[in-house]
Amino acid sequence: MWGLMRRGRTAGGLVGIGLHADGLSLVHAVYRHERRVSILAAEYRSWDGATPARALARLADDYNLKHLRCTTYLQNGEYRLIQTEAPDVKPDELKAALRWRIKDLIDFHVNDATLDVFDVPGGHPGRPRPVYAVVARNDVIKARADLMQDAGIALDIIDIPDMAQRNVARLLPEDAGGVALVSFAQDAGLITITRGGVLYLSRALAIGASGLDKTVSRDNLLLELQRSLDFFESSFRQAPVTDVVVAGVHPGDLVAYLQANLNQRIRALAYGEIVHGSDGIEVPDVCFMTLGAALRAEKMAL
Repeated sequence: MWGLMRRGRTAGGLVGIGLHADGLSLVHAVYRHERRVSILAAEYRSWDGATPARALARLADDYNLKHLRCTTYLQNGEYRLIQTEAPDVKPDELKAALRWRIKDLIDFHVNDATLDVFDVPGGHPGRPRPVYAVVARNDVIKARADLMQDAGIALDIIDIPDMAQRNVARLLPEDAGGVALVSFAQDAGLITITRGGVLYLSRALAIGASGLDKTVSRDNLLLELQRSLDFFESSFRQAPVTDVVVAGVHPGDLVAYLQANLNQRIRALAYGEIVHGSDGIEVPDVCFMTLGAALRAEKMAL
């Protein structure tokens, strides 16, 4: 999403690094083919009383992260993903025009914002094309970059969970026809809808794996998922999504619950369908979003 130093490290794949409430995660992924990925390393470490700076420095030493291309991603509350309409301006003027369009939609001055934008196909005839604006405070971006670089990590990209989850979804067999991917960390969740590798819709959930054993949380999830599927179909003039995949930390019977309440085909994500030749390295469920960050493909337009 936001490129940084670009030190010319193009070999060796991409290392995703995630910061969590109780620890940090790392996934090193390499594309062997456009849709075939090998995992060279995957690990989750608790803080164990260490500060983030010290824990990251140890991670950098253990994996020689000074000499590998690395990416990290922001957390909920550190950025905004805003769907809007593209102003009728030249491409090189788009970001500047969007700054003024979204200035009343954020709770800080637009001059203090870092902004990126990506297109969304579809929309209604005769209306401006839809786009997503990604907005974060400059000081949030700087703080994350400084934290990584001070630890000795060669940080190239700061991304967002929405795009990281898109990276996983584009490798699923269902993505060609459209897929809703639902993931859960302990205290939050995320719904994305993609088709053909394009992120059409993303919706953050205030529902985490820790609360999914409660009936009210499951009912709320079902409502949010139904709304997302309906919005996708009506707003982007797309055929209905017929597949839902559940990923991340989640109780095993959630799939059965969704199967009983939705018309779509529902299944759990199996990492083996997107990861090949990884010499038995297992990706912990808690590393799901970090895996997605590591799966970023440079040639994909954002």
